[in-house]
Amino acid sequence: MATFSQQFLANLGRPQMAESLFGLGQAIGGVPGQIQERNKQKEFNSLMQQAQGAQANKDTVSMKLLSQQLADKGYINEAGQLMQSAITLEQQNQRQEAVKGLFTGSQTSTSVMDAAQKAANAGDLDTALTLRTQATELGVQEKQDKAQASSIMQELQGYMTSRSTSKDVKLLANQVYRGFISGQMEITPVIADQLAILRERAKPKATGSRAAPVKFEVLERQPDGSMAKVTKFAIQQPDGSITYETGGLAPPKEFAPKDEVTRGDIAQSARKQWQGIMEQSSKASTSIIRTNDLIRRIQEEPGKSEGIISEARTVLLDTLGLRDAEEENKTATLRQINEKIVSDLPPGVASDRDIAIFSQGFPTGNASSEEILRYLEVEARFLAIIQDKGILAEQFLDKQMAGGQNATFVGFLEREQAYSSGLLMLERLIQDEVNRGVDPVQAQRALTQQFQKDFGFVPSFYR
Repeated sequence: MATFSQQFLANLGRPQMAESLFGLGQAIGGVPGQIQERNKQKEFNSLMQQAQGAQANKDTVSMKLLSQQLADKGYINEAGQLMQSAITLEQQNQRQEAVKGLFTGSQTSTSVMDAAQKAANAGDLDTALTLRTQATELGVQEKQDKAQASSIMQELQGYMTSRSTSKDVKLLANQVYRGFISGQMEITPVIADQLAILRERAKPKATGSRAAPVKFEVLERQPDGSMAKVTKFAIQQPDGSITYETGGLAPPKEFAPKDEVTRGDIAQSARKQWQGIMEQSSKASTSIIRTNDLIRRIQEEPGKSEGIISEARTVLLDTLGLRDAEEENKTATLRQINEKIVSDLPPGVASDRDIAIFSQGFPTGNASSEEILRYLEVEARFLAIIQDKGILAEQFLDKQMAGGQNATFVGFLEREQAYSSGLLMLERLIQDEVNRGVDPVQAQRALTQQFQKDFGFVPSFYR
């Protein structure tokens, strides 16, 4: 061992040995640095893999965090590129979000304008300007459609309330009115066709049948050469030709249309009640749209319920001409309207609690979302029942007239009570099915079919 040590020390003095040991020392000293470099490279690779995954998932938050970590590790270029990718992707996401709603459902000028604002916030000015133009054009069209819808509403109400309109035209006008209201007052091809038929039937006839000759006065030359006013009757003969006769004729029954021979009319004593029911039913049909829209808006934005309810109340007051009235008078009038609705409900169909809620009148802006929704749900149900009362009255009178009678409302109270019992039972059965775990929509659809078989229609509240 001593010999080996002496030899080793002796060799240290030789230049070749010194060089060899220097190289070995370098190698040994570089090992920690190589390990550190490998760890650094491994950490960099891990961060880049995470960045790729975040980018693939469009997770801009993670991308920004990883960019910061890369910068902290000294990878400035890579960190800057990742941050720019995150910002670009974020802008793309914002643009997509801005126009996403435009590809589902019907669009309004408000929804398109909202999308334009979102696009502008995302920095996509070209899309924002295009959408803004579309929103403006759509707004003009909406105003035109609203004006046309209002005109049609007035026309239909005119047919239903005019004393000179025939009963058949009134019934058809009421059917068209209901279809128009339930379709959110959209002028669909079906509504347009029905209106055309209604207008044709409502036209005054130039000639009459032998069962109903049309009377008019003309100046006719007399045998002595003078002119005198003469009453004439224009009569359409069975072969389609028209004759003009000077005196009234007893119409031969074989030429009279069947409905004019056998069908009855609404008795004079029932007409005032009939008109009142139909007016209330028509108003209820219109109000249901407002109520359901309020419910939807408050459910979507419960935090804005105070503003929504204030806006709705203003519209209602404008409609009733009460905008400038004293607050006490406004409240009294709104409660009177509600009391009238309650008094027109079929007996037994409303609970005392619901009547108490409804009788308090339209909620104030200070009411909670829960209070407002509870009131509106009661209102929607009551309005639907008033609308159904119009259908019941139509059915009740039409059945009598079809048998050749002059229809009255004698016995109508029993029909209302049957409807009330049927509706309450329907509501209870639907709730029982839901409590058993049945899907509410399926339960409603199955049980309303039975109601329709019994009463001839589905309750308005469930349409």
